[in-house]
Amino acid sequence: MTGRNATISKTLVRETLRALTALGIALVIAFLIVAATSTTPVETFGTLLSGPLTSKRTIGLWVDDIAKLTVTGLAFSLVFQARQFAMGVQGQVYIGGLFAALVALSPVGSTWAGMPLAVVAAMIGGAMYGFIPGYAKAKLGANEIVSSLMLNYIAINLVTYLARGPLVAGPGLLSTADFPDGSVFPALIARTRVDLGLILALVATAATWFALYRTTWGLKLRLVGHNARFADYAGIKATFIMVSAMTASGALGGLLGAMFVQGQSYGKLTVLFEGNLAFEGILIAIVAKSRPLAVPIVAIFYGYLRQGALIMGIRTDVPTEVISVVQAIIILLVASSFSLGGKTWLARLKSRATAKAGGAKA
Repeated sequence: MTGRNATISKTLVRETLRALTALGIALVIAFLIVAATSTTPVETFGTLLSGPLTSKRTIGLWVDDIAKLTVTGLAFSLVFQARQFAMGVQGQVYIGGLFAALVALSPVGSTWAGMPLAVVAAMIGGAMYGFIPGYAKAKLGANEIVSSLMLNYIAINLVTYLARGPLVAGPGLLSTADFPDGSVFPALIARTRVDLGLILALVATAATWFALYRTTWGLKLRLVGHNARFADYAGIKATFIMVSAMTASGALGGLLGAMFVQGQSYGKLTVLFEGNLAFEGILIAIVAKSRPLAVPIVAIFYGYLRQGALIMGIRTDVPTEVISVVQAIIILLVASSFSLGGKTWLARLKSRATAKAGGAKA
């Protein structure tokens, strides 16, 4: 047990150093880019690094991003653990948001049961939408990447039609009426976007970790992901595991939809409410190596960088698109086989010194 803990500790230290080195390199490159595009590079770079901490409001925006990025990162981590590459979380977010809105706008929405029932409905809707590409691959041989991407477009356009048509609050608007107070997540910090969604994100993290590492289902899922052929020999039904992983991932996507439409940021269903944030979960999952407990940590740093970039684009003369270069570099370095080159150099230097000492003794 001690040896195992030592191995885990070494791995954690190595991965942390690798990630911090990648972040450092990316920030150096970011400064060079800012210096080339800004008339005040030092102040602009300072805004990028300190922007999210400048006020109660910006801290709230950062924390809200952390919660949402955590849930979308968990959703992608589940399917990646099963070695499936479904990209349907975005569509599941929209279906989840729609289901939550239908409950919130119904007579139940104004009662004490409105909020929890809307969340449950969102997760059921997302799970159903996640089940479709999984079933299509298992029974029809459909490519999960193509089918899930097409389902995204269907969900987005369906919600757009409903928010602008049958469910619209009034002429010229692009959203439904505001949800009753009983269906909107309460704020944890007054006058910020820090709401119940943060608690749900933490619960989702713990539940995903428990499902993956403390249940038979999770063991089978990881076996299928590591070696599907061995799993078949062991009598594990790979198709069931694959479909169930996509369904569970869909439930998390639906939860994220509820966090959007029931959260302090909206409190209603509106056109394009997700703003492509769900796709950024791919980056979170890759950097976290699909480990549930690592997802919130990655979301903290990525969310900070994301908000810093948005604030930099508003307050300085550098457009927010510049930060996309930095984000891409971080992902490239952390997700690749990047390693600290100095370690190899030190090992060579030590071996040469040992060889010289041995020759001197001879």
